[in-house]
Amino acid sequence: MMNYRKPGILTLILMLTAALALSACSSSGDGTNTAEQPGDNQTPAAPADPLGKYDPPIEVTTVRGDINQGFKYKNGDTIDNNIWTRIFEEQYGIKVKNNWTVDESQYRQKLNVSIASGDIPDFLMVNKEEMMRLNDAGQLEDLTTILEQYGSPYLKDLLQQDNGVALKAATVEGKLVGIPKMQVNGGISTGEMLWVRTDWLKKLNLPEPKTIDDVVRIATAFAKEDPDGNGKADTRGLGVNNTLFQMHGTVKGFFNGYKAYPDFWIKDASGSLVFGTIQPEMKAALEQLAKLYADGIIDQEFAVKPWDKLAEEIAAGKLGLAYGTVSDGGHIHSKNIDNEPDATWRPYPIVSVDDSPAVPQLQDTATNFYVVKKGTKNPEAMIKIANIYLKHYYETNYAPEPNPFISDSDGVFPGKYHPVQIDPLNVNLEAYKQVQEAREKGDGSMLGFPASVHFERLTQYEEGDKKLWFATAVFGPEGSYSIIDYYNNKNLGIYSEFQGAATPTMSQKMSSLKKMQDEAFTKIIMGQSPISAFDKFVEDWKKLGGDRITEEVNEWYSQNQ
Repeated sequence: MMNYRKPGILTLILMLTAALALSACSSSGDGTNTAEQPGDNQTPAAPADPLGKYDPPIEVTTVRGDINQGFKYKNGDTIDNNIWTRIFEEQYGIKVKNNWTVDESQYRQKLNVSIASGDIPDFLMVNKEEMMRLNDAGQLEDLTTILEQYGSPYLKDLLQQDNGVALKAATVEGKLVGIPKMQVNGGISTGEMLWVRTDWLKKLNLPEPKTIDDVVRIATAFAKEDPDGNGKADTRGLGVNNTLFQMHGTVKGFFNGYKAYPDFWIKDASGSLVFGTIQPEMKAALEQLAKLYADGIIDQEFAVKPWDKLAEEIAAGKLGLAYGTVSDGGHIHSKNIDNEPDATWRPYPIVSVDDSPAVPQLQDTATNFYVVKKGTKNPEAMIKIANIYLKHYYETNYAPEPNPFISDSDGVFPGKYHPVQIDPLNVNLEAYKQVQEAREKGDGSMLGFPASVHFERLTQYEEGDKKLWFATAVFGPEGSYSIIDYYNNKNLGIYSEFQGAATPTMSQKMSSLKKMQDEAFTKIIMGQSPISAFDKFVEDWKKLGGDRITEEVNEWYSQNQ
């Protein structure tokens, strides 16, 4: 077993969300060949060594804003001098100079000043809108050929884990102008699921959820049939929070079961892009939610309750059914187990209104991108720095020795000192699979991080440490990653068809349209407006900027297919 200090619950949650992970194994040979260096922005025609060492060494500049006041360094290291900078210089002949560093809360403001003045470094991290501004100003390098020549096989594979969705977002008129900063545990892992209190199912002799009708039946029983057995009408049916489409108690997965996709761009029958929020399928889902509210199945005060209030009700044993995400069992339902050790919970895939499988909508896999200043002497250096990150952080298994990049008990995360962090989307999904295989064999001694941690926690839970229930809720054989594995194996999940930066009208109008949308939907669900108000909402949405936004979105689509 790997040599590490056992992390606490907070650290495990950080593992889930930050995935300071090392999941793949390979040999750890270092590239020592002299790299071909394109001069004056001329890319060589021949394939280059993705990990070749520069001789003589080169210097490249960047800026950093992915740090915060709680960022800690190991053994006197700094953002300018640390384990990564030493690896860059000693093994690869690259000196990375930070032109400036700021707290993450100040990054966008500082960056906008730099962009406005034209003072940008050799490479930097930007969002979609900043990337488009720089490209429109002719300040970005075309990375299409450079990625092909210098990207390591693992980097190229990683960038296709979402079928190229994020790469499409960084492509303008056929040119790749940025490399997506893939979001850890993004993609398929963002598919929503149903969290159900299964001891209540058993007590009330209810079926597992297979259809929307089952969800309605379960919700009704949980609200009306006293599942906690205290003789009081004090339990909720379907948990819904006041944002409607975010966090635990979302109804996004409910809408997806009706083949409705709120806040999402989809293709219509003609192949054009349309906004899912205004499609007819939304109306049927809203009508069902309104009926559940009228019947007292949805909390009559949901419109003023944020998701954490639902979490409190779950902890208190008053709510047993809600749509949520992969990590919810670990930090929400575990509180109920602390209070009621005999309670049981299980996640299920979202379900459909008909016999076809429900397809969850997935979040974008990248919202930030690494770009290279046009004309920089070594435009390939950023790609090679990304290769180095993946080689040392993911492709090398340090077990049984301590991993030099993983956190210790003081909250130090050396892996995150790296200036180009492009992570696999499915770190924890792969760990889940590795854990299940090891459990079948009865031997987890060869597991790397993070699978080794999860295997040990599951083992300790089965040996009687019930405080570790949160581990089985996520990584157990029926945990939330079993649902993500199901989605992945069945190829269930769709991404928004629009991956561009906010269009001009979107920037001006979408915020107010979103507010109008949520207010209209809340009133319909609460019965304050009739279901016909949906048609009026659609008419107003189109008239108040939606039609123009749709035109702009389709202009982008026609240029980027």
